[in-house]
Amino acid sequence: MDRRLFVTLTVFSALLALLFLVYTILSPLLDTLGWSAVVGISTFPLYRRLRGRLRGRDTLAASLMTPAVIVMLVLPFLVFVSVLAGESIRFYQLLEKSAASGLPVALKDFLSHPYISPLIERAMPYMSTVEPDIRAVLLPAVKNIASTLLSYSTAIIRNVFFMLIKLVIMVIALFFLYRDGERALGRFMSVLTVKGEDIAVLLGTVKRVLSAVIYGILLTCVVQGVLGGAGFLICGLPSPVLFGSLMAVAAVIPVVGTALIWLPGALYLFAQGDVLQGVFLLVWGGVVVGMSDNLIRPLFISGKAHMPILVIALGVLGGIFAFGPLGVIGGPIVLAVAVAIFGLYSRRISPEGQAGQDPRGEG
Repeated sequence: MDRRLFVTLTVFSALLALLFLVYTILSPLLDTLGWSAVVGISTFPLYRRLRGRLRGRDTLAASLMTPAVIVMLVLPFLVFVSVLAGESIRFYQLLEKSAASGLPVALKDFLSHPYISPLIERAMPYMSTVEPDIRAVLLPAVKNIASTLLSYSTAIIRNVFFMLIKLVIMVIALFFLYRDGERALGRFMSVLTVKGEDIAVLLGTVKRVLSAVIYGILLTCVVQGVLGGAGFLICGLPSPVLFGSLMAVAAVIPVVGTALIWLPGALYLFAQGDVLQGVFLLVWGGVVVGMSDNLIRPLFISGKAHMPILVIALGVLGGIFAFGPLGVIGGPIVLAVAVAIFGLYSRRISPEGQAGQDPRGEG
């Protein structure tokens, strides 16, 4: 074997092994570092303004910007989780007392409701061999739902130690991203064998899509909060503005989202015997409020990112399955960068076919 080829393969193998070790070390913290990068890139224009007012003192500007951003982002989330955990505990304790003392009065009213009791009477002959106990079936089901909500919210509190560690790492990473981010990016780009104008296109794509994703998430949360509050108002539930605001905050929580708020409201209506309102709130919450996330978010993001809506929709949905909550942002960015790279190389191969097209892919 040629000596030069052998050395090249050896160096390349050592580089791959080193990259694998780096990934192994950082993989438990990739979500934390990823969110730190998202927050840092999104708020970097504010940091630049602050640094300008402080006459270019990077360390002082980063020292002031980092805690301000963390307080604005983390404090409302911690308050929401603590409130949710407290309400779930109280709700579960109420169901435990109800199970110990007998069938609740509200549940009796529900079972004797003129719309429900005929259905039960018709179903009983077909279920005579089973002889179901309504209380033994319905109440445990409600308890299981409450237990699920309780475990979901208290899991965050049980892991508060690990959350604090990740929060500290996020703060440190955010500080250095503010202070040294531009210099590190310049050194990284100097290593790549890519033209300066191509680098500008790729960086512009990342910034544009990132801002569009955050913009889309915020607007989607507002829309879901308004729709959820409207559902509470139509059903006659108290404080629709408050619960709509809670749904706007809960909309950022993966998997369950706004169901943390409207599902207990629907169960409350059922327990009070308001069957029609309960069914309406279930349908409204599951279809109108829940599905609006999958429809409105890609539409908002696509319009601001100047990317095809199919690319954004696939990026959001596929990113969630691949990377979890961070995939909501990372998925569209990865696909957008891939589309931008394809556009750059297609123009390089066939420049005459791409004449007059915006290099950013905006038309």
